[in-house]
Amino acid sequence: MQPPNISTDTWWIIAAIGSAVFLATCVPLMPTRKYKIRVSCFPLLGASFLAAAANFRGHDLETLLSIYSLGVIVIPLGIVGRGKELKQAAEQAANSVGGQAPPAPFKLTAQFLAAALVGLLVWAWLRWG
Repeated sequence: MQPPNISTDTWWIIAAIGSAVFLATCVPLMPTRKYKIRVSCFPLLGASFLAAAANFRGHDLETLLSIYSLGVIVIPLGIVGRGKELKQAAEQAANSVGGQAPPAPFKLTAQFLAAALVGLLVWAWLRWG
């Protein structure tokens, strides 16, 4: 099965929709105001990095948009339904001594890694077939 040929304009639309889904999913799941502010800045920082990488390093815009879209879609899939674990991890990080926080809960880590792996495989299939 051949992957679909997705144009740069379509990648822009996917990136915009992915950013909206990212904000709608991730911001409410964040346990504290500090984390909500940080997470809400992610799409802007990602788009800024995308523009800089395209201009200064000469990367292909279509590839950069596909990578950005992967990121903003995979992150919500990796944490959706794990609000309790996110809150627990944030509390542990806040209570940690010397900046050494314990690892995140296993279920959260496993879900995030599974989403990242599936997203990477889909991206590779879309790029190289």
